[in-house]
Amino acid sequence: MCLLEAKKVEYSVSRDAISSLPDEILAKILSDLPTKLAVSTSVLSKRWRNLSPLMTHLFASQHHFYLDDSDLLFPEVNIGNTQSYPFILRKRELLQRFRDFVGKTLSGCNSIKKLSLKCQEGLITFPLADKWIRIALDIGLVDLDLRLTTRGRREAAYLPKSIVFRNKTLVKLTLGIEIGSLRINIYFEVSLPVLKSLFLHGACFRCEHLCALMLPACPVLEELSLEYYFCAFQRYTTNLDISHKTLKRLTVHYNSSMKFSAFTKLDTPSLVYFDFSGHAPVQNCSTANFLDSLVEAKLDVDEPEIQRQSGDHLSTIIYWVRNVKSLTLSSTTVKEMYRSGMVVPSFVISLVKLSIESDTKQGWQVLPSLLNKSPQLQTLVLKGLHSINNEGVDIDPSKVKVLEIYGFRGSVGEFRQCKRFLCQMQLLQVMKVEIDADDDIKKLQLISDLLALPPKGFSKCKFKFL
Repeated sequence: MCLLEAKKVEYSVSRDAISSLPDEILAKILSDLPTKLAVSTSVLSKRWRNLSPLMTHLFASQHHFYLDDSDLLFPEVNIGNTQSYPFILRKRELLQRFRDFVGKTLSGCNSIKKLSLKCQEGLITFPLADKWIRIALDIGLVDLDLRLTTRGRREAAYLPKSIVFRNKTLVKLTLGIEIGSLRINIYFEVSLPVLKSLFLHGACFRCEHLCALMLPACPVLEELSLEYYFCAFQRYTTNLDISHKTLKRLTVHYNSSMKFSAFTKLDTPSLVYFDFSGHAPVQNCSTANFLDSLVEAKLDVDEPEIQRQSGDHLSTIIYWVRNVKSLTLSSTTVKEMYRSGMVVPSFVISLVKLSIESDTKQGWQVLPSLLNKSPQLQTLVLKGLHSINNEGVDIDPSKVKVLEIYGFRGSVGEFRQCKRFLCQMQLLQVMKVEIDADDDIKKLQLISDLLALPPKGFSKCKFKFL
């Protein structure tokens, strides 16, 4: 048999193997695919056209329904200028098609657990989205990711009436609602008795009002994430006052949306994870009640130039995390620590893992102080070591057992610093290095040079290259 004939037989067998599968199995395979891809298979043949409805009927509870109008409403078609009459007609046609598709998909399900509904073109109304969400809630929805955009005042005014804020089934809720510069009534009823995870994106409310409304209405909440974005009516400052007894994970990212530091009060005695990005909380006016419970913290903080003369705001948030077991500091944070000359607090016996990233020489100057104040540190993770100066930094003997270096480029400073680590970390067991090289030859050379670094007789440490 010639090679060409063999390939034909192989292809035929493969094709027959797929077509011979029962509809139920094919529907199960579709349920594991993204919604857009699963639905697109309907164009393959008459048989596949019926598999998508079968999937929603049999495996809806296992499928993550991802409905995005940017994918399904506006495919890549060339229909002229966006203001042209043909474009407007085509837009309306596709809009109705998207509405029909969502309605048909949801009505064909007997159970839905997870739904992502993203209508960010501003053409799907809040009432219509609310209708779809009600259908999903009635058949068991527990995880909702809702992203909506509107520029109309009437649309924005409907938001407080949404069933999103009053239901007894949602366990996880992600809200990304963009209303532009519009302001709406913030006083409305909220009741989410079983909600455990709440993720808020955007700025449709002032944060302190939103927290005051929603947090008391979420009695079992364990995870809260706030993602700020620039908004015309709150670009200067916003107070963050969070009080919740069951909250375990808190993420606050300001994303350069505020000009000044915020007054921050966190009464969260059960908190174990804290991720903060933005201007450091105002000194003396900010408090935190989680010092004994906190286990892991990630900080990406700076101080606004205009507020640097009013006190050392950075030391406040560093003090809050002094009892953690795992600490991650961004490049911005360590650079600010160096600039301010702050005294690093003692991490006593708690800190066992420290992660540092720096893209400046100044940032690496705080490494010795951090190591000296962490006597029980076992794992040290470094990113951006290529930016260290050629002399490196001196460190005292350390009990670190695992050293991880990411983005190693082979600079003089990197090699000198690695040699210091090997000399001063007598208990080091594993050194993991991710090589950043343009080609395999350079990568192999850097690996060879690193393996030659350990002092004579130093055989305890094992190298792992990523």
